[in-house]
Amino acid sequence: MIPMSIDKETLTHNPSGATAEQLLATVKQYMGDSEVEQVAQAIQLAQETSGSVRDHRVASLQTLRQISPLEHALAVATILAQMRIDAVGVAAGMVFEAVDAELLPLEHVERTLGIPVGRVVGSMLRLNILERKKNVGAQLIAPNAGEGESNRDQKKRRVREALRRQQAETVRKMFIGMAEDPRVVLLKLAYRLHAMRLSTQKGHLSLSTASDQQEKLAMALETREIYAPLAGRLGMSRVESELEDLAFEVLEPDKYAWIKSQVETESKQWSSYVERVCTMLDNEMASIGLKAQVSGRVKHLYSFYEKLHRNNSEYQQLGDMQSALDTSQIHDLIAFRILVETTPDCYVALGHVHSLWKPKEGRIKDFIANPKPNGYSALHTTVFCLDDQLVEIQIRTDAMHEMAEYGVAMHWHYKDVGDRASASAKELLSWLRQLAEWQRDLRSTSTSDAEFVEAIKDDIFEEQIFVFTPKGEVKDLPVGSTPLDFAYRIHSKVGDRCAGARIITESTYGNTEGDRLVTRMVPLDYELKSGEIVDIVTNRTAHPTRDWLNFARTAGARSKIRRYLKTHERDINIQIGRERLDRELKVMGVARGVEALTEDIENWLSNEYNGKSFEDLLAAIGGDEIRQHAVAVKLIDRWQQIREQREGKETKEEDDTLPLLPTAPKQGSSAHLQVAGVSGLLTTLANCCCPLPGDEIVGFISRGKGAVVHRADCKNIGRYRERERERLVSVSWVSMGKQRYLAPILITAHDRSGLIRD
Repeated sequence: MIPMSIDKETLTHNPSGATAEQLLATVKQYMGDSEVEQVAQAIQLAQETSGSVRDHRVASLQTLRQISPLEHALAVATILAQMRIDAVGVAAGMVFEAVDAELLPLEHVERTLGIPVGRVVGSMLRLNILERKKNVGAQLIAPNAGEGESNRDQKKRRVREALRRQQAETVRKMFIGMAEDPRVVLLKLAYRLHAMRLSTQKGHLSLSTASDQQEKLAMALETREIYAPLAGRLGMSRVESELEDLAFEVLEPDKYAWIKSQVETESKQWSSYVERVCTMLDNEMASIGLKAQVSGRVKHLYSFYEKLHRNNSEYQQLGDMQSALDTSQIHDLIAFRILVETTPDCYVALGHVHSLWKPKEGRIKDFIANPKPNGYSALHTTVFCLDDQLVEIQIRTDAMHEMAEYGVAMHWHYKDVGDRASASAKELLSWLRQLAEWQRDLRSTSTSDAEFVEAIKDDIFEEQIFVFTPKGEVKDLPVGSTPLDFAYRIHSKVGDRCAGARIITESTYGNTEGDRLVTRMVPLDYELKSGEIVDIVTNRTAHPTRDWLNFARTAGARSKIRRYLKTHERDINIQIGRERLDRELKVMGVARGVEALTEDIENWLSNEYNGKSFEDLLAAIGGDEIRQHAVAVKLIDRWQQIREQREGKETKEEDDTLPLLPTAPKQGSSAHLQVAGVSGLLTTLANCCCPLPGDEIVGFISRGKGAVVHRADCKNIGRYRERERERLVSVSWVSMGKQRYLAPILITAHDRSGLIRD
């Protein structure tokens, strides 16, 4: 009833190697007769070529373990079958070894097993060609058993540096394969999982030659840093956990052995407690009419190691780790799981658990209402259980459980077995951007593999993209991220001085003579795409502005931008306010903009705004506290008053301190407007709606301004009709004359960096 094995929830495997009978028995559990026959044909093809001698690139692993190519193919195909991938994927995994060794023509595979199988195998072959062509041949130095800890750490760092130079190519190759068929990535994961199992089995852990150690160490590093995160991103938690543990065993053998020993010891001590809790939960679920499966699961070993580094990154020595890791707390060691039939049952079970035991505050998580980016769905709670022990309980349906374990691989299992299972597949894929389209496409049981592949190849990493620095370092970002997000991911100082980015791409992927690099400049709001190499352009004069908040997508980048703005708020707001006021004045006809403001005008304007200094006023405009249009209107009115006063004195001297203003219609002029059919009456054009000749207009009788002319659709006229209808008069245009008019202009443009400036 209670699985307490330290092997936890790995995909089942036989150390002596999988057999054809085992593979066929596995696929018969979920495939139809025609699909089983396709897999059987693939096994037969592989067996027919198994007697040939071959020189394989990873022969060191197979020879030392005495694994034949056929056994290797059977093991990989069995892993794929346990993932419940379709017959095309299993058959491709079965024959790829023979095709890659040039023992089986690809054309024969297509004729015998079908074009889809040939397409997947062909994609895998192209990936391997890229590996041979682009392999940078990192020189990895294996630590010797007699070396000191410091020398070994130095060599491990050198190994990691060498690996980073290969990471970009590895991930890019993944994307090339996935663009052709997402099954390719699942095959790569299956091959890597089997290779890691071989590398940690007895007889291979104590390799004597440096080259063997180099190969094993490089593979483990790549597994931990690339393959395991990729499996997690695809929702394949079971594969992710096993890859992490296997890599941990190779990279940190002492720490792995100690943690494994501790977990085994503590698990035995807690076994009776786990049985009590499982029995009680099982009985309680039955008492409320729920059909449930209850189990206690030991968390995988690498998760303990990660916890140490989350809590304190300085735990590098084994002694420090031994004193820091506390496996005596059961909620850190074991998670209880309740599997029920439906989503409503999950919430019923959660409520009943909370009626039994008090939940710990802040530890209730609803991943059903808010799934994780990789589609994970479940209810999590931590309660004060029997004997007042803190216990973590996870509640999910069977479909949620299978999706959490196998992720995107389950699509091919669910696509033909009905709406309910298909809906579960959609739960995993809910993190794709076009969720509505996915729901419509996948709800139908007739969704074809071709349709699924076409949809998934561009969107499978919709929420997560991988881009590269010119040095080959991989950075993962949310979809829609911009150069700003990338710059801040590198370093805050790089982000603060970001002025743009260069995108470096290859003109072709398949050019055997060498790919030509193409560089192009992109603005700050450019959306990055997976596989791009991004070179950030910095400038000492560049700095964050409020517009950057519209360009940045990641919370980290936006937080750093806000922090910079807060630190430099006043200076930035003054600059923004000056630019806004200058632009507004020029729009309203003041050609010199803010340059037209004299010291006297600035002082007058400050008094108009409760004694604010002119810089305070500009900062208020930049901070959206005062509208620049209102300030510009005040300035124009003030300049007009000064001009009229000086015209009244009949001075003949020209005043260079006054800017050239747009000619406003003279009050009382009858040249262009009639009020109630009468010309020559006092009129004023309203600033709120800026009526122009030809517009339908209405007048409002005011004190001191005569008839204030509004556009008929002005919102103020609507209020006047409700409250002071008697003061409204009809107004009509007679002629335009030679007056100049203020007019609002609406510009529709693509949002881009520098648009307002241009």
